[in-house]
Amino acid sequence: MTGLSESNSGSRVPKNTSGPGSRDPNARLLIWRLFLAAFLTISSLFVHYFGSQGVSTPGLLGSLGLLYTTITVCWAAYLAGAPRHLLLSIQLGSDTLCIGLLVHFSGGPFSAFPLMFMVPIMLGAYYRDARWSMAIAGTSAILVGGGHFGLAIGWLLTGQAASLDYLQGWPVFVTALHMAVFLVTGMISGGLARRLAERRQEQTHSHFLAQKARWEVRNILDNIQSGLITVNRKGVITRVNPSACRILQLDPAKLLKQDIRGVMAEGMQELTDIILPVASGAEVVSRGEIHIHRGGVRMPLGLNVNHVTTPGGRIIGAITIFTDLTREKEMSARIRESDRLAAIGELAAGIAHEIRNPLASIRGSVEILAGELELEGYQNQLLGLVLKESARVNTIINDFLAYSRMPAATKSSFNGQEFRDQISLQIRQHVAAKDGRVRVVCEVEPPDMMIVADPGQLTQMTLNLAINACQAMAYEGDLRIGLNLVGGGENFELVVTDNGPGIDPDIREHLFSPFKTTKDEGTGLGLSIVARIASAHGGNVRAEDNPGQGAIFRVRWPLDRQLLETVNDPLPVG
Repeated sequence: MTGLSESNSGSRVPKNTSGPGSRDPNARLLIWRLFLAAFLTISSLFVHYFGSQGVSTPGLLGSLGLLYTTITVCWAAYLAGAPRHLLLSIQLGSDTLCIGLLVHFSGGPFSAFPLMFMVPIMLGAYYRDARWSMAIAGTSAILVGGGHFGLAIGWLLTGQAASLDYLQGWPVFVTALHMAVFLVTGMISGGLARRLAERRQEQTHSHFLAQKARWEVRNILDNIQSGLITVNRKGVITRVNPSACRILQLDPAKLLKQDIRGVMAEGMQELTDIILPVASGAEVVSRGEIHIHRGGVRMPLGLNVNHVTTPGGRIIGAITIFTDLTREKEMSARIRESDRLAAIGELAAGIAHEIRNPLASIRGSVEILAGELELEGYQNQLLGLVLKESARVNTIINDFLAYSRMPAATKSSFNGQEFRDQISLQIRQHVAAKDGRVRVVCEVEPPDMMIVADPGQLTQMTLNLAINACQAMAYEGDLRIGLNLVGGGENFELVVTDNGPGIDPDIREHLFSPFKTTKDEGTGLGLSIVARIASAHGGNVRAEDNPGQGAIFRVRWPLDRQLLETVNDPLPVG
């Protein structure tokens, strides 16, 4: 994935379809040829009006016409996508031929155009290579000197050389000088072309290495699980990675090039308060820990904030790397809970023997006395209180033992509709036994969902939450139970919603701790057992305030696909 600080276009421009201002060598060579043609045209006008008698006006016009024709044809071939190297060769060859014709029709050895061969010689070195530069130089020498000396030899053999002016010393010297200049220019241009090619190759290699390094760094930053944000000294966000957007639950378009104070004003002010001082030059923050609020949930973050500096060491901003510590905190809490429960389990075994047996003897004795004695008034009330409280102590011990000795979850897959029907029946029977008026709605989505869980523990957890909700509503109100697939189908979520008085603020922070309750006759272990069952399934439970009135309890645990693919017969869930 590309870095979120840059945008990449997915469109591609067809090759050789851009205008003459592009970086394609054929396009640039066409522009150079247009300038050359314009210069030759103006020069030909001067030669026509002020030149010697050896100038052939039709020949000049024909040569210029051929030059413009080749430019037009090559332009059309370029737009049609002709092969690049072939088109370059044709253009350079055409220019050499046209200049040779101009030299011939403008006086031959007395022409003003021979030095124009320098242009295709140097262009050949630049756009092709040293061999092409030497080839054009040799061709130019042949076109200038070949005709001159060939005609001279012919006239000498026929004995008519005395009447030819261009066989005199000066024209011969000029022609020879031109030929030497062409060859020297070809060699120099070729050498420079080789150097330029080597420099281009080094530059291309360096650019490739730099581009590769940039992509590697970008891929690393975009694929790390930690969030990354960089800001400048003004607090403007210059880069974020996908993990930062995921953790902060923000769209990258709302982060890039925005003031961090504005985009993180709601629930994330603590993060801003740490980043901005470091961006302004304050000391770096190492292994810091803060809390932010996203989606109504308090999220712990571990972070490091360091300076962004120039090669000279000047601070120009800050880079922040942060991690969501929710899972780590939950795992630490589970480890502490496991250690605590192990100690409780050992203690519970001793309590079972040391308290339950004497308590059973006491209760049995009191029941016998209650049947034999005829007590009245206050004494009878005291005896009833002893029986009631001994039963309550026995219930507390049983709940405590069940909590401390809860077996490991034995998962299986079973039908969601059957679970819905059975749990609905049990809740309605409980409400009826309490003479309550609770409207129970139980839903499973999707309807054909197969549940992967410990059926007995899932039933116990659902009943605990449902009964707790009924008690909170005083058995009068609406109870809704939903079991859904969430997180792209990778997690189960049990949702229990009521319209009771909501969650007591006094116990909100310790809602799932043992023995925390606001009920007169409660043991405070119901929600603790729910939390333990959720943990045994690799999940968690959280409580929320219902936007209307009441409370919402959400239990989420991961879907075990390997077990789901195993075909099991429906198991009893009661």
